[in-house]
Amino acid sequence: MVTFVTVALLLAVVFIVVTVSVRNQVRQSVASNLESTQRLFAAVETRRQRELRAQAETLADNATLKAALDTYQTETRADRATVRADLLATIDQVLGNVAARVDSDAIVLVDTRQATLAAAGRMADRWPRSRPVALVASKAPDSFDGVARMGDAVFRVVTVPLLLDDATIGTLYVATSLNQEYAQELDHLAGHRIAIVGDGLVLATTLTPRASRQFESAVAVEHQVDGTVALDGESYAFRRLVAVGDTVFYALGSIDESSQAAMRDAMRNLAFVGVFGIGLAAIGSFWLARLLSEPIGALSDSLAAMAASRNVSARLPVTGSSREVDTLTETFNALMASVGEAQAQTQSAYTGAIRALASALDARDPYTAGHSDRVSVLSVAICRQLNLPPADVEVVRLGALLHDIGKIGIPDDVLRKPGALTAAEFDIIKQHPVIGARMLRSVAFLAPHIPIVELHHERPDGQGYPRGLRGDEIPLDARIVHVADAYDAMTSARAYRSARPPAEALRELWRCAGTHFHADIVAALANSLPGVISDTTHAELEPV
Repeated sequence: MVTFVTVALLLAVVFIVVTVSVRNQVRQSVASNLESTQRLFAAVETRRQRELRAQAETLADNATLKAALDTYQTETRADRATVRADLLATIDQVLGNVAARVDSDAIVLVDTRQATLAAAGRMADRWPRSRPVALVASKAPDSFDGVARMGDAVFRVVTVPLLLDDATIGTLYVATSLNQEYAQELDHLAGHRIAIVGDGLVLATTLTPRASRQFESAVAVEHQVDGTVALDGESYAFRRLVAVGDTVFYALGSIDESSQAAMRDAMRNLAFVGVFGIGLAAIGSFWLARLLSEPIGALSDSLAAMAASRNVSARLPVTGSSREVDTLTETFNALMASVGEAQAQTQSAYTGAIRALASALDARDPYTAGHSDRVSVLSVAICRQLNLPPADVEVVRLGALLHDIGKIGIPDDVLRKPGALTAAEFDIIKQHPVIGARMLRSVAFLAPHIPIVELHHERPDGQGYPRGLRGDEIPLDARIVHVADAYDAMTSARAYRSARPPAEALRELWRCAGTHFHADIVAALANSLPGVISDTTHAELEPV
């Protein structure tokens, strides 16, 4: 499995690298082609526009047209409407003859105020008479291009002035509609998709309608010069061919379409490499599995036998067939030999860690210094009176050292307050068993002591905290530490009171036996404190 997964990952990495490499190469190739197309297109269009201008200049020299226009302007000033109408008809006829000699969508004659006088050609109806023409000219100094918008139609225009005696009497426009037909003509010329953009809108394009809308929102609004864009699920490189006024001509090349052939070749080669690699991996994996499984199987059998016999002191035999497995076996033998020593060291470190935690708590308040140690001593004395097993006594001894460890999480202004606590402050103090238990749960070897830490303030009558357990629901360990804790608290001085005598403290424990404390535990404590009851009667010490 390791071998197969390694080969699969290697093939995946190779596939990704090849795919990215091919796409980058294709992207660079498409961008380079678009750059070449831009230069070629600019040269061809410049020559084409010059040829159109040359044709327009030849047409503008038509003496009949000039004479008719000059006469019309003269009659207009004389306000002779009948004559003007005849002259406009003459201009229409002459302009129609002129339009027949030029391959354009419209030939338009405008006066000196840039108002249309006459139009001829396939789209002459888009140029109504007397309508002013707003021409946006190209910014290039050697260009005669311009763009004119007439209703919903946009035209690319070559302009030529009509001169009579060195005075301009009008302008002749050779107009080509920027429509779908024009875009297809540019597509054929450039060898790429074409998009003609004006005012942030696609006027004409050879892209699909959906791709056109995406290009419009991604590129057209900002008039970007070049780059890449995702259109209709394909990646395209685009480049601006030419800008005429606010109208921009873009060429687009599909990177995905251009990379298909290269990707097919790459995938074919990768398939061959993959089949060869998988076959080689199969042979190697079977050989490797056999080489490793036999010595590991022998080691596993030896371990199973050791587990069945529970004899951890026995040494495992080395197989001699695998250096690595033999090294592992010898290391295991050395490890098992050190287990005994490690157990002793662990126990010592375990006890030391508990004492360090108890000392950390006592260091916070000088009035409670030594409290945890004294409670531990008293708890052990009670255990011995109850004849508990040594293992249980050890759990109680160390648990008593930790019983108040949760007070580390109580603020100093509450924990060390010299006077009586308010109800709110006492509620905070009551959280220390929960805090302590939560602290110990993160340390696995302290788990046996968690019930003592968490439940040493529970009472037989169910009025304790934090769970409100009753009677025998409270673990014996927690009951023992509860009594020892209360006794030491009463017999130790605090900032807000002096220590009680042992007899008085014991009398208070008996008074509360059955409600606050378990009577059998109080009795065990009393029997473990010789001399404490010398000044009291036996009757006073009987459980209530």
